[in-house]
Formats: sequence, structure tokens, C-alpha cells
Amino acid sequence: MHLQLNPTSDTDNMRSVAKGNPTLANRLKTLFRWLVKAGTAPLKDEEAVARVVMVNKLSLAFGGVILIIAPVMLWFLNGMPSIFIAISAEFVINCGVIYLNHRRRYKAASLVLYFLQCMAIVYFGFLLGKLLQLQFTIVFLLSIIYLIFKEDLLRRIAFISALVVLALLEASYYFHDTEPVIPISTNTAYVIHLLVVLAVLYIIVVVSKPYVRSNDINAELKRANDFKRVFVYQVIHEMRTPLNAIFGVAQLLKKEIRLNEELKTVEPLTDQLLAASNNARNIINDVMDMAQIESGQTEQISENVFRLKPFFAHAIEMNKVVARSRNMQLRLSIEHMPEIITGDSLKLIQVTTNLLANAIKYGEKNTVVLLKITGHKKTWSISVINEGPGITPEKLAVIFDPFITDKRKYTEGTGLGLYIVKNKVEAMGGTVGVESPPGKPTVFTATLPLQQGREEDIPAEEKQPEVSNLNNIDVFIAEDNELNALLLSRLLKQIGCNVSIAHNGLELLQLVEKDMPDVIILDYHMDVMDGEETLRYLKKDPQLKEIPVIVATGDAFLDSREALEAAGADAFIEKPIDHRRLLQLLQKHLHRNNGELQE
Repeated sequence: MHLQLNPTSDTDNMRSVAKGNPTLANRLKTLFRWLVKAGTAPLKDEEAVARVVMVNKLSLAFGGVILIIAPVMLWFLNGMPSIFIAISAEFVINCGVIYLNHRRRYKAASLVLYFLQCMAIVYFGFLLGKLLQLQFTIVFLLSIIYLIFKEDLLRRIAFISALVVLALLEASYYFHDTEPVIPISTNTAYVIHLLVVLAVLYIIVVVSKPYVRSNDINAELKRANDFKRVFVYQVIHEMRTPLNAIFGVAQLLKKEIRLNEELKTVEPLTDQLLAASNNARNIINDVMDMAQIESGQTEQISENVFRLKPFFAHAIEMNKVVARSRNMQLRLSIEHMPEIITGDSLKLIQVTTNLLANAIKYGEKNTVVLLKITGHKKTWSISVINEGPGITPEKLAVIFDPFITDKRKYTEGTGLGLYIVKNKVEAMGGTVGVESPPGKPTVFTATLPLQQGREEDIPAEEKQPEVSNLNNIDVFIAEDNELNALLLSRLLKQIGCNVSIAHNGLELLQLVEKDMPDVIILDYHMDVMDGEETLRYLKKDPQLKEIPVIVATGDAFLDSREALEAAGADAFIEKPIDHRRLLQLLQKHLHRNNGELQE
């Protein structure tokens, strides 16, 4: 029977026989594991489980110490009733700690464990005097406070109690300076003192072992997180390059369809390609935001002034292609809002896009998604309303946690969008929530502080009319990926630009020496000479430093961006490149440069 319950190899059986009764050893191990984990079964929080396990381990350690020290003390002290009763009571109460945890009275178990040791130290210190020198046990009391108590109030009480124990010991030593209450010889006191020291050292090892193991694990986790961070960033950088080509082709196809009616039949396929590219780009951006959150980087808030209606109309326009792929319409409603507001436009567009993408993804086909902007007295809200199957109460409770998603046949994503929305909204001083009553539309609402802007605070380049004519603008492109360079060149030539292509920074500088361009579009990672080194060379030359340089990069590292800014980059555009955004940057920086030249 025992062989069936505990199957072991012949070698293991031989080893077990050599050690003694294998069944008894296994039973003792099983009992020990059960006692250590008593009360942890209903707990889901790992930290709470660790505290209960630590209390159980300390209780077992104290019990073992009592069983070893008690016979020695009673032998040397001739079985004194005051010592026997005290030790017996401490042992029984100590056993009750595990029982309390088993009954899920976790706080009571921790309190009993701690204050039992306080009372024992005071009692034996009073009886046996300064020969034992129990003051050092106060260090032990202090060392377990943060391991067994979570609440700050209990920690403060425990800390004060340890100081009170120390004060009582010192008072006892002062008033019984000559002899302890129970007279004992120096040799007996030394033996008992040695046993107490060994016991405390053993218990400190039990206490410190999780610290050491936690420190080792944290170091390993830190290394693993660093590797993961670098891996994620590098993979994303590598993914941006082919995605840039796909997105570029889709945008060029869309432009060709507008110019050629005969290509209308392929427009639905182009829309699907654009929708897929947009979705892939959003996933990459979400993963990047998640990586930054995990690395502990705080969200930086940048305040800028912008017109409300064009801003959110642009957000609707950005998501129309994806909505069209599911036969859904997007509508914008603005109520009780000033024409101009102040806020972090980048975070606001990310929040709005994520909420719209989520509504399109999980809404019913052939329905309308409403983006509603509503002003209140001191706050304003962004609400995204869609019709769909709704969200279950269980999922509502965790909807803003990371990696929460509802996989369906037409949905894809990481489950990070709403988690990132929550982080960005809270970084801006707001709150976000969701309502999904049965049979009614689902409403996600982000509420933010309202700051009204002024006309005079709008940046000058935003006030001026859009420049659509870029004819005969000389653009130099430095890009080591031939397909990306070809697609970018084709876009610029379509709008009338004169384009020259270099495959690295050195080739670009050679082109610049022959002819000075109006603007440079510079890739970051290139062989021979990369973007940063090229930038530094350009900005050091008095004749070249006024040329606007737009850095096109898929690099995810914040340090890289900072290095490029320090080198003199005038603007950044992320890969995959949005053609509309690129044209806006060209118009902005070309106009600024021309204005400076005129002055």
C-alpha cells in the first residue's frame, strides 16, 4: 500500500531505509508543510500568503526552541514551578498561533505571536536577571515587525511595545542589580544564556532567509526585466521597418485611388490594409507605453493650447478607416465646451484613439459610435458610446487592468489599451470609468480638469492657413532601407518635391556639400554614419545648421530621443510614417525656416 501511495525507485528506497523509516519521514514532511501553509488556501494575494507563512514558520521555530531549551532550563533550575508553568503556557499559546491562522484569524495570530514573545522576554528577564542579557532580543522583535504586520498602525504599536519591553528589562536590571529574583549560579546562567543566544540566532536565520532569497530573486528579476525591456524595444524597432513599408504602400494606394477612378474596385482592400496597419501600429504603441510604465518612468505632462473641434474631428478622421471596415459610423458631439482649451494634446489623442478603437472593436456591426465631449463647471469629459453585447459585472471590475481582453473572431489586440488610458488620464489629474447596463449602450468616460485657453496662446504656426503647395521643395532623404526610401520618395515627388536619396549619413553629407536642401528627413539607425553623428556634423556647420532636420525613427528608447534632441533634431516622426503628419511637419518647419530667412 505504501509503495502505491509513495512510489520510489529502488535506489530511493535504499536511501530511505538507510535513513530510517521512510513513511515516518514523509509523514513528518507532509505535516510540516501543512503547518507552514495553514490558513493560506483561501488567500489570493502573494504578499498576504507570505506573511501567514512567516507567522507559521516563526511559531514552529519558537515551539522547537522551547522543546529544546525547556528541559535544559528545568534540569539546571531543579524544575522550579514558576519556570515550568511559564514555559508550558508559552508553548501552548504558541501552538495556538497556527490554529488561529488555520481559522483565518490572521491578524489575531500575528498579534498573539508578537506579544507572546514580548511577555516571555520581560518575564524571564525579570526572573533570571541581567546574567541572561536579554536586551539583544529586542533586535529580533524589531526585525519581525515588517514581516508579520502589514497595517501601519499595528507596526507602530509593535515598535512602541518593543521599546517598552526594553525599558522594563532595564528597570528590572536596575532594581535587581545584585541578584536576580531566582538565584542561579554563574555557570547555570552562562549555559542558559548560551542556549538563548543560539535560539535567537536560529530564529534570526529563519527570519532573514526570506530577505536573502527575496534579494536574490529581485536581482534576477531586475536582470530579466532589463533583458526583456531591451528585447521588446529592439523587436519593436525591427517591426516598425516592415510595418512602415506596409503602411506607406497602403497610403500611396489610397492616394492613387483618389486620382484614378478605375482603381475604385480595390478601395475596400486598401481600406482593410490601412485598418490592419493602423491596428498594428496601435498595438506597438500600447506595448511601448506598457514597457515604459513597467520600467517606472513617470508620465511627463506637456500643456499646449489648441482648438477643440478640429482636434477631435481629426481623432474621428484617424479612426474612420477602421470603423468603415466593420460598417460602423463615427459621430462627434460637443456640448458646453469653450472653443479653445489647454491640455496635453498627445495624451488626449492617445486616450481618445484607444477608447474609439475599443468601441469599434467590441461594438456591433452597422451601428454608430458616438464621441461626446461635454463641459461642466471645472471639469470636462470625453465619452465614447457604442452599442454591443455589453460587459459582464465580473469583467467590469477588472476592465482597466492590463491584459484584459475579450477574444472574438474579429478582435485582436494585447488587452493594454484601457490600462494605458487609465494611466494617462490619471497622469493628467483625471479619472476614467465605464457603465454597461444590460440592454443599453456601453459608455467609457474620462473626466479631466477643464482649463480654457486663449486665442493669443495658440502657436503661430497653427493660426496660419495650411500650406498645400510644396512644389520645387528640395528634400534630402537619408534612409538605409531601400523600400522605405523609395516609398517616401514617391510620396514627396507626388506633391511636387525634388527628392535626393542617401543610404547613410556620410552619403547625405556628400550630397549637402554639392547642393543645400530645404529640409532633410533623416533615419536614425544607419551603417557607416548614423543619424546622431550626422546631426552633430550638420548643426556644427554655420552654413548647414539652419536646415530643418526631421528624424524618422522606430527607436523606442527614450535615451535615444534625448540624444537626438541634444544633437539638434528639429522634429521627430515615428515609423510607420503617417503621410499626413509628415506633410504637416514639412509645412511647419519649411515656413519657420523661410520666415527666419526673410527676417
